Amino acid sequence: MYVFPKKDQCSGCTACMHSCPTDAITMECDVEGFKYPIIDDQRCIDCGICRRICPFNNAYDVSSNFKVPLVYAVKNKDEQCRLTSSSGGIFPALAQSVIDKNGVVYGVAFDENFNVKHMKGETEEEILKFKGSKYVQSDLGNIFGDIQGELSSGRYVLFSGTPCQVAGLKAFLNKAHHRLILVDLVCAGAPSPRIWSEYLKLLQETTKSKLTEINLRDKSGGWRDSRTNAYFENKDHLYRDQLLDSFRSIFSGHAALRPSCYRCIFANFRRPGDITIGDFWGIEKCKPHFDDDKGVSLVLLNTEQGQRIFEEIGDQLLYEVSSVDDAMQRNLQRPTPPSPKREQFWLEFESKGYKYVARKYTTYGIRNRFKQHVLKPILVKLRIFTLLRRSG
Repeated sequence: MYVFPKKDQCSGCTACMHSCPTDAITMECDVEGFKYPIIDDQRCIDCGICRRICPFNNAYDVSSNFKVPLVYAVKNKDEQCRLTSSSGGIFPALAQSVIDKNGVVYGVAFDENFNVKHMKGETEEEILKFKGSKYVQSDLGNIFGDIQGELSSGRYVLFSGTPCQVAGLKAFLNKAHHRLILVDLVCAGAPSPRIWSEYLKLLQETTKSKLTEINLRDKSGGWRDSRTNAYFENKDHLYRDQLLDSFRSIFSGHAALRPSCYRCIFANFRRPGDITIGDFWGIEKCKPHFDDDKGVSLVLLNTEQGQRIFEEIGDQLLYEVSSVDDAMQRNLQRPTPPSPKREQFWLEFESKGYKYVARKYTTYGIRNRFKQHVLKPILVKLRIFTLLRRSG
């Protein structure tokens, strides 16, 4: 039995599983690769905690938030750190400040098989694996219980994740902790771990080698033109490759997102975290002097806790005060819209596999490359010619 009957009612945050007094709930994958809480009827005592605690279906706690967040455009002073980060390098500075207090950081990383998971970092070296975008819904495992234990022992803890994961942790802990710093991301949706797994499998089959490194936001060509970059055991190196870029294209097409993402309740400025971080898209318009196409972080300070830690790391950053109006972007106003092709995408993926949908829905396919690079420019020129003739 599911905790909630509809899949778009569950973000997979695990708060219900960790809060169940009889351990009657487990997280199990559906056919799309997303995990949902399943109730064991033999253990369930029908207490209702799992449904009451759910932040996605009940009000999530923003009682300590400022009425309006403090908004900053931020760049890490360490150029190498910024270049190897997805945007401006704010997260490494936040994480290091907690490590310096003998604290512990929880973030998203690849395991040895490039599965995307939440992990613990306690050293400067260990937190490096949390840098960079992963674009896959992470497996939280039993992280919430581990965090509760670290807080009980008096350690500083930083947890970063999607807003639904942050709200889930807050709901599970159910009380404020002055040593806990919550960092949520400006999130465009969580793609399927199953799609990711099949993508990696095809990459390795195509190169006939094992993947050793992958970066989904390589900024060698600039922040706005970031691409996927990968290395393999046989020394092959793929960059600006149509198959390599296909996963991000599927993500951008919205067909492989978790159903709850299309009705995300966190897509606004009422953030569950102390700090919200993301790319400061539009910085070239509101602060062109601050933009060098190497990455600028958008930082929202939502609570006094968030403001305090930001002030502690201020000497490591270049930053400018901004505003909610300047920071406005789609996923701070409304959820990512569903793809009209979602049902068809999944039917074709199930019956024909990743390679087929990559060829059909991304520029990996010859037909799509022809449309994108040959037909589309011709149609644009014809449209301009027609408009000029009409105006003449």
